[in-house]
Amino acid sequence: MRRKRNLLIFFSILFLLILAGCSSSKPIIKDSSNNSNGDLIIKGHNFKGIHHGKGTAADPDYKYSMFFGKDGNFVQDIISSKGFAGRFTEKGTYTIDKSGDITMNIDSVTEERFNSDSDLQDGIAPISIAQRQGNTLNAAEDHPIKIENKKTYLLGTVNKVKLYSTDKKTVKYNKHYQSEKRKYDDVYNKFSDHGFTSNGMDTPMNAIAFKNSKFIWRYGYQDAKSTSKDSAVMAVFQGTYSYNSNNKIMTLKVVNQSNSYYGDLMKLGGFEYQKSGSPLAGNTIKLRYRNNTLALIGNAFDSWDMEDNYPNDATQSQPKYDDYISSYSVAAFDSQMHKGSSTDNGSGGSVKDVFPTKEDFADWVTDYYQSQDDEYYENFHVLESGDGATLPVTDDNGNKKALPMVYRLYYSIAEEGNEMSDTGKNIGISSDGKLYNGHDIVFDPDLTQAYQDYANN
Repeated sequence: MRRKRNLLIFFSILFLLILAGCSSSKPIIKDSSNNSNGDLIIKGHNFKGIHHGKGTAADPDYKYSMFFGKDGNFVQDIISSKGFAGRFTEKGTYTIDKSGDITMNIDSVTEERFNSDSDLQDGIAPISIAQRQGNTLNAAEDHPIKIENKKTYLLGTVNKVKLYSTDKKTVKYNKHYQSEKRKYDDVYNKFSDHGFTSNGMDTPMNAIAFKNSKFIWRYGYQDAKSTSKDSAVMAVFQGTYSYNSNNKIMTLKVVNQSNSYYGDLMKLGGFEYQKSGSPLAGNTIKLRYRNNTLALIGNAFDSWDMEDNYPNDATQSQPKYDDYISSYSVAAFDSQMHKGSSTDNGSGGSVKDVFPTKEDFADWVTDYYQSQDDEYYENFHVLESGDGATLPVTDDNGNKKALPMVYRLYYSIAEEGNEMSDTGKNIGISSDGKLYNGHDIVFDPDLTQAYQDYANN
């Protein structure tokens, strides 16, 4: 009896071992809902890939990172470089069809732009950050995006980029946005709506103003060791900036800049120069921020330091970006700069030496016409005078061009009180001593000669 029982136990154990062996050699059946007949495991996994572009803004490099959650949601992180320094982080939902191909629908996008590839790589704050979702998605985002399952990799249908499974995790959408927005706010709240100036002057000749990630710098400098009349220089730089809080370096990305203008510093401030030159700056300018002061570093030109006198009160900090853009944008600055009279350095003096004020100029013109033996001008009188304006001057070919004037007059030759019967006319004098006259304003050689005779007497 005992023998039979022992045999029974032996065969029972042997049977269990055989079952276990059969079970371990049985092939693993993949979850079709996870793979949809593909060899890649999609759900709960990360993928990466690189698109090598042409190094242009239209076709930069793209570095892709994707995570497909088990709940049907995805995150895609695209880093752009070599042509466009930016980052696009997207989230949405996805489905997998029976062939293993993926269809993605974007719900929200965070777009960041950077001053340079190095800023992006070093984790410097973006110069802009914006979120899009719903009806604010652009045409490239607001449609289904197909990704083909090639069994050993995924193939993006937009840039034909190959995406391979990786252990490196993709960023979490909300956490990434909050981190980048915090960096942006920390930098631009420090400088936005603030201005930095030199010289302690009411109207500083060297000053920079910031708004969000943009700047405008009216640069002025004069070497204290030089006594030359042309030793001062002035120019305007515009663009965007980034700030590295670790090394306290601000990088200005110069998008637009004026020519350089040389002459007397105060006259340059009044838009009058003696000679001009090519732009001063390259693509970038670096400044060091310390104790509320910006100091130029490592550049081919010199500059005075600039200080923010109200670092804790943006309402009082001067100058303001909008004011400077209105008065000193590159286009406005270049158009207003005018060459001083060649007589500035010889006899006769400049226009303002001859006529210190617009009223002096108006009196001289009035005397000139009223002294003419011509009934046509007997009722000549000035209606309005001004300085620093431009007038549309017609040349010999009938082409009009806006020319800057030192002074200009609006006058009538009708009897006073009856100006409605007259077509108003203008007279202007440019910095080179030429006068322009008429309703359709043209060069007036007689009036110019009269001025030259008067200036040299």
